[in-house]
Amino acid sequence: MPQCSDLFGRKGLTALNKLVLSEPDATLLREELGLLELIQGQIKAQEARIVEFNSNDEMTLRLQSIPGMGKILAAVAAAEIDSIERFSSAAKLCVYAGLVPRTHASGGKVYQSHLLKSRNKWLQWAFIEAAWVAVGCSAYFGGLYRQHRARGKNANIAITIIARRMSQICWTLLKERRDFIETFPGRSVVRLTAAA
Repeated sequence: MPQCSDLFGRKGLTALNKLVLSEPDATLLREELGLLELIQGQIKAQEARIVEFNSNDEMTLRLQSIPGMGKILAAVAAAEIDSIERFSSAAKLCVYAGLVPRTHASGGKVYQSHLLKSRNKWLQWAFIEAAWVAVGCSAYFGGLYRQHRARGKNANIAITIIARRMSQICWTLLKERRDFIETFPGRSVVRLTAAA
């Protein structure tokens, strides 16, 4: 069996299909690979239905304008947010998504700890997954990520900060009914468009 990073990726599946085993192992492997192929086909079909169902949804389309928010993640976020009118501020959306740390005070000092446990886990997942993609494809989110990493934050904390920023942007875009315009940290949209 050749070394591959993902046993169920393209190279791994090719190697598994070529693998020669004795019976009954060979039959079991063929059945399991057939089942995997069937499930992957069903996942692709469901994703196509989700994309088709949300192709005319204004909220989903606005969320797709944010780097990292693909068709599926935007559909998940739109479904979980439901109506942006439910949230009077971006901070309340961040709390609902579980992207803010717990805080407690004692002796006049305020302490922050892990993320909130009472959250919408699907919305949190969508924003964190989108943040991982966005840092690689967006100069804005990539710059923010590098800033936080340079300040000593570990990768997961920096990504959570990016996800929180994405949820704040999401709230603003949905409230103002506009699409995302990429700017860079420390620059305003006015200066950016004036320079262009």
